[in-house]
Amino acid sequence: MLTARGAQRAQPGLVTLFTPENIFTPVAAQLQSAMVNVWPPKMKLPETVSAVLAGPGLAAVGLPDELCVTVRGWWRDLTCPFIVDASALEFLEAGDFAGNQIRVLTPHPGEAARLLNSTPQKIQADRVNVVRELSKKFGNCWIVLKGHQTLVGRSEGEIFVNPSGNPHLAQGGSGDLLAGYLAGLLTQPALAADAGKTIRYAVWQHGAAADKLQAARANWTVEDLAVELGNAR
Repeated sequence: MLTARGAQRAQPGLVTLFTPENIFTPVAAQLQSAMVNVWPPKMKLPETVSAVLAGPGLAAVGLPDELCVTVRGWWRDLTCPFIVDASALEFLEAGDFAGNQIRVLTPHPGEAARLLNSTPQKIQADRVNVVRELSKKFGNCWIVLKGHQTLVGRSEGEIFVNPSGNPHLAQGGSGDLLAGYLAGLLTQPALAADAGKTIRYAVWQHGAAADKLQAARANWTVEDLAVELGNAR
């Protein structure tokens, strides 16, 4: 639900959330303007889809093998932007994807450690090189390595250090909100045309919205951030 709300804050138009049947009712009851559908077996995306995000919330359900296979296939073949976060990060296999498509991974240090068979301590000790290694392993995709001064980059070229944000972003659900917001931005062709800039903006906006909340009051939640996201200037 936080991911859907993050996507809505980017004002992409229509947001559709696919969820397992056993939690469809409580999820749909809490989202008024996002579409909520049951994840069907052997799901095929609508032809009109313009960006896809997979991962948030999946750790809480039993995952069928076909879901993992579907995410791997989407990573390899989708022509629209595809963002992978949270549990779905571990579905992926190393290697290239089709063409010059937009692919984004958004791991925190623990997830990055699992993807590289390392430890969070080693990840934190060499964050720039971790961005390079992850991007290279997964086809030169964009990497958003979250944490203090989140890094954005790929296997080659500049790596950008985000200056916004504060320790309260460590609350559970914060990363889900960011992933949704990023997907909502990249679904818009004008913003996807410069994916690197749009990814950096999403990360900055997420942190700046948290800074704005922190300046106003010390006791805020991720639900508050879901309302403030997009308003930082």
